[in-house]
Amino acid sequence: MLFDHKSAWENEKIYNEIYQNSIKDPEAFWNCHLKDFYWKKKPISSFDKNSSEWSLNGISNVSYNCVDRHAINSPDKPALIWYGDEKGERRQISYNELKNMVIKIASLLKSEKIKNNDVVAIYMPMIPEAIAAMLACSRIGALHLVVFAGFSPEALAYRLESSKAKILLTVTSSRRGGKKIEILNNANCAVSKMTQPCKTLNLDNLQNLEVKINEEIYWQDNQDNLFILYTSGSSGNPKGIVHSALPYMLYTATTLKIILGINSDDIYFSTSDIGWITGHSYITYAPLFHGLTVVIFEGTPTYPEADRYWEIIENEKVSIFYSAPTAIRSLQMFDDALVKKHDLSSLKTLGSVGEPINKSAWEWYFNVVGNKQCPIMDTWWQTETGGIILAPLRNLEQKPCIAGKPFFGNIVKITDDYGNIITSSNSLGNLIINSNWPGKCRSTTYKSEKINFAPNKAFITGDGAIYDNNFDIKIIGRLDDVINISGHRLGTAEFECAINKVHSVKESAVVAVEDSIKGQTAFAYVVIEDIVNHEKIISEILKSTKRCIGPIAKPDFIVFVPDLPKTRSGKIIRHLLRDIANNHNYNEKDLSSVYNQEIVPILYKASQEPFFCPDICKLKR
Repeated sequence: MLFDHKSAWENEKIYNEIYQNSIKDPEAFWNCHLKDFYWKKKPISSFDKNSSEWSLNGISNVSYNCVDRHAINSPDKPALIWYGDEKGERRQISYNELKNMVIKIASLLKSEKIKNNDVVAIYMPMIPEAIAAMLACSRIGALHLVVFAGFSPEALAYRLESSKAKILLTVTSSRRGGKKIEILNNANCAVSKMTQPCKTLNLDNLQNLEVKINEEIYWQDNQDNLFILYTSGSSGNPKGIVHSALPYMLYTATTLKIILGINSDDIYFSTSDIGWITGHSYITYAPLFHGLTVVIFEGTPTYPEADRYWEIIENEKVSIFYSAPTAIRSLQMFDDALVKKHDLSSLKTLGSVGEPINKSAWEWYFNVVGNKQCPIMDTWWQTETGGIILAPLRNLEQKPCIAGKPFFGNIVKITDDYGNIITSSNSLGNLIINSNWPGKCRSTTYKSEKINFAPNKAFITGDGAIYDNNFDIKIIGRLDDVINISGHRLGTAEFECAINKVHSVKESAVVAVEDSIKGQTAFAYVVIEDIVNHEKIISEILKSTKRCIGPIAKPDFIVFVPDLPKTRSGKIIRHLLRDIANNHNYNEKDLSSVYNQEIVPILYKASQEPFFCPDICKLKR
C-alpha cells in the first residue's frame, strides 16, 4: 500500500489514494511511520483491534527522541533560537546544550523525589528553560502541567490543586510588550492558596545550579502519560486533558512531517506559547522530534515596532511560519512597508492555527507576507485531538478560509442536531470525528466533565462546519458555550463564576460576539440586585475576572438587564442572548420556548448600547 509519499499533502490524486488506504487499514498506515522513532523495544503493532485503542506495545522515551538522539548525531546544530522582548535579545541553544539543560532539570526533579506519574507544574514564559523543563519531565516519566504565564494566581492555584502537582517550576519575572511581569510573586501567591501547598523551584540560574547529575531515563510504554493541559469546559472550572506519551508523539510528529512538508534543514517559527496545546505539539514535541531548529519568541509582535516577526524571519531565514489569525489581523492593520522592508524569501510554508481565519486576513497573509509564493496551511484541531485533524492541501491553488481535508486515518463528518450525517454543501452542522487516532486525549482530570464522546464513539468537537461545493470542510466557529478569544478557549461558565462573585450581582450570562481582531470576545449580561453605581460594578467585574482567570478573560462588553430569557424550567436560553449580542433581529426568531418573552425587547434595546470596557472605564460601543 502507498502510505509514505513526499507529495502526500500536495497532490490530490495521491492524497485520495493514501486517505482511502488509511481508512481501510489505519494500523498499516501508522505502522509505516513508527520507523521515525528510536525504539528501546520495537512495537509489534500500533492498534489493538479488540479494545480499539492505540497500543504501541513498544518501549521508547519522548525526550530521548526529541533531544538525545539529535545530540548524538548533530550536537552543534541549533535546537532553539530565542528572541526576547527587546530588540537585540537573542540566545542560541544547540541540541547538545539542550540535552545538558534537560538532564540538569531532570536531576533536580529526581533529587526532589519526583518519580514517574508525579505531576510537575511549569509556570514560565517562552524561554528555552521552559521547553527544557517539559522535556525533563518526559525524561523521567513525570507528567508536566504547563500553565500559561498570563493566568492569575487564583487560576494557577486551581490547576495546581486539582492536578495534585508536587513541584512548581517557575522564574522570577518576564518582560512582554515592555512591561515586567512578576511571575514568581504570582506563583508564590498561588501556592499560598492551596490546601496542600506544593514546593516552588526557581530556574532563573540553571547554569549555576549545583545538583548531582542523574542521566537515568524512564523508558515509556503505551500505558504512560505525557502531560496534563487545562482547557475550557461546560462547568465553571476548566478541565485537565491528559495525553499519552507514545501515541501522542506518533500523531504530532507524523502530522507535522506530512502536512507542513518539513525537511531536516528547515528553520521553524511558531508564535504560540507553551501554555497552549500548539506550544506542546508544534513548538516543543513534533519539531524537536524531527531535529528541526525551532525559533521561539518571548515578546509581542508589535513591540517596540510592528515588524518583530518579519525581522526574526529575515534574521534566521525561517522557512516555516505558524501563527494565529488574531496576530495576523493585528499586523494587517499596519503599513505593508513594515513587511516589505524585510527579506522574507526564505519562507516556503505559512500556517494558521487557533481559530478560523477570515478572508481578508488570509489574502493579506498570502499576498503580502508570502508574496504569493507560500501555501497557507489553515489547520484545525483542538486540545483534545492532540494534533492537526484538518488542513488544506499544500499547493498554491488553495481556497481561502477552507480548513480542507481530514488527516490520514481520520473520518470527519458534519451532522445535524439529531445526529444525522449532512451530505449537502453549505448546510451548517456539528463537526464530529468518527474514528480513532493516536493523538486523541486519554482522559480528563475533571471527573464530572466527560470528554465529548457520543455513544458511537464519535468525538463531538463543539465546532460548527459546512461543506463547500467540492466537499472540503470550512469551520464556522463554536456552537457550544466556549469563547475563542485570540485563540484562547475560555468557557462562558468560567466568566460567569467570576462575575457572580461580585457582591451586587444576582445573575449573569456570558456569550461570544464576533470581533474583527480577536475573532471573538466576551459579552456579559448582568442582573444586579438594585440600582447601584454602574461604573463601580464594572470595575469590580473586571477585577474579579482578572483575579479568577487572568487579563485575557476581561469581557469587552457589559450590559445590565432586569432578567435573562429562560425556559419554564429556568434554563437560560443562551443562543438567543448570542443572537441579540451579535445584533441579529430577535423578531425573526422562534420565541415559543421563552417563558418570560417580555424581557426580549428590553434585552435587545439594552444590547445596542452596552458598556464597552477596554480598560476600567465607561465608553459606548
